Amino acid sequence: MDAWFLVPARGGSRGVPRKNMRLLGDRPLIGHVLTTLVAAAPPERIVVMTDSDEIAAFAQGFGVRVEREPTTSGKATLDQVAAEVARRLLANGADPASAFLTVQPTCPFLAVPSVRRCLAALAAGAGSVLTVTEDRHLRWTRDAEGRFRPAYAARVNRQQLPPLWRETGGVIGARLGEVQARATRIIEPVELVEIGADEALDIDDFADFAVAQYYARCRRLVIRADGARALGLGHVHRALALASELAEHQPIIATRADGDFALGADLLAASPFTVRRLADEAAFLALLDEARPDLVFLDCLDSSAEGMAAVKARAQRVVTFEDRGEGAAAADLVINDLYLDERLGERQLSGLEHALLAPAFDLARPRPEPGERVDTILVLFGGTDPANLTERALEALAAIRYGGRVLVVEGPGRLDRPVDLARYGLAGEVRRSVAFMPEVMLQADLAISSAGRTVTELMCLGVPTLVLCQNAKEVLHSHASPAFGVMNLGLGSLVTATTLQDTLLLLLGQPELRRSMHARALAATRKRSNHRIVRHILSLLDPPVV
Repeated sequence: MDAWFLVPARGGSRGVPRKNMRLLGDRPLIGHVLTTLVAAAPPERIVVMTDSDEIAAFAQGFGVRVEREPTTSGKATLDQVAAEVARRLLANGADPASAFLTVQPTCPFLAVPSVRRCLAALAAGAGSVLTVTEDRHLRWTRDAEGRFRPAYAARVNRQQLPPLWRETGGVIGARLGEVQARATRIIEPVELVEIGADEALDIDDFADFAVAQYYARCRRLVIRADGARALGLGHVHRALALASELAEHQPIIATRADGDFALGADLLAASPFTVRRLADEAAFLALLDEARPDLVFLDCLDSSAEGMAAVKARAQRVVTFEDRGEGAAAADLVINDLYLDERLGERQLSGLEHALLAPAFDLARPRPEPGERVDTILVLFGGTDPANLTERALEALAAIRYGGRVLVVEGPGRLDRPVDLARYGLAGEVRRSVAFMPEVMLQADLAISSAGRTVTELMCLGVPTLVLCQNAKEVLHSHASPAFGVMNLGLGSLVTATTLQDTLLLLLGQPELRRSMHARALAATRKRSNHRIVRHILSLLDPPVV
């Protein structure tokens, strides 16, 4: 639809002095709306009406038309200003049927798609169009006698109230000829275009400006991670840790949900974050086309050169995790906390200090130094335990006639193989769907685990750990080693029953060895924190993304 745009921008403001020219991020406030509009329409169709020489000079840099307000117009309503601009445009040959949108410069996050939705509403027959945002709250009013009365029929939770919409002031539009003839921008039938909280922000005072600064700092982030029985759930748990640390940016977590990948997708869906379920890899690229992210985190193991090129074409920066594929060479940064890939040089962060864990581990206090006895042994092999190492550990404990408490954690990916401790003659309990893992781990005097990120979690708590690797890839994980207080027997499927039993007897009978493991584990993880890791990652990107 043929369209004109009016940006009314006065130089004075009592709430925020020089508001329209005050810097928000890297540009004056009015610059945000002008950047949006010149992306949606030819600059010559955008009119900035102002009484300020400073604003006029700045707006001219965008190639837009600048009209000066009469010195007496400071008290004019915005409808009156719009009608005057409409009169001038019509006098210069503009089509009365053209759309005429007033766009406030104090709504800096208005987006191009919202502007186009407003134009589409007018093209479809609306008399006028307004941007609105949903605003349900328990409200009160005064009756004729001045007494307060509830403005709602029933006192219920906010989400259960009838929907109400508040005008944002960001866009009000009608047809050019009708605005001039009627001296109003509200003409029936009215169509409402709903927008989100960021686009709906209208800056009146410094409190609003502080909110705008928050939104201006936010970046478009996409985190890609998959989980399945064979793949395990470590990647989706790391995605949750990363999203928690970057929650202020409202990241999108993208995950495959087809077939066996539904296991990881269902786990992510229970989180408070925005999760997009993907049917295939093409759906992921389509999401990137839609989101236009500033930064993509890929936690999908070894990337291909072709796949990395497709992602980089759609994102400003790409960071990958545990990536030893050909695509890693093209990533902006690779995080390999479990091993070192010498091919990557300075574009790699490796070592335990770069391990992202569930946020609870940043706050949990480690267990005290081990005592003489091992009263509780914790057995946990991740969310899926594809090699069924839980049973191997329990068989070994039964063989050595361990008489203490056995605590087994079963992840969501092995619930089809439930553990019955009585079958092994062992005493203890089996825990499923554990919400707060530190509380469980801290009960253990000794843990038996695979060589994934669970080992790092146990190290942070100072729990001596015996490792059986799930697969050949885990054998390469450098953190599961004696230097860091971990006893690693290698690939679990190849460890003989005798070796496993003898090692358990050694650990049970050597309190000094367990105390040494405890001390080395805590020393190796003392400086690790999710906040420090994420800030370090982002600071290394050039230019920094956040």
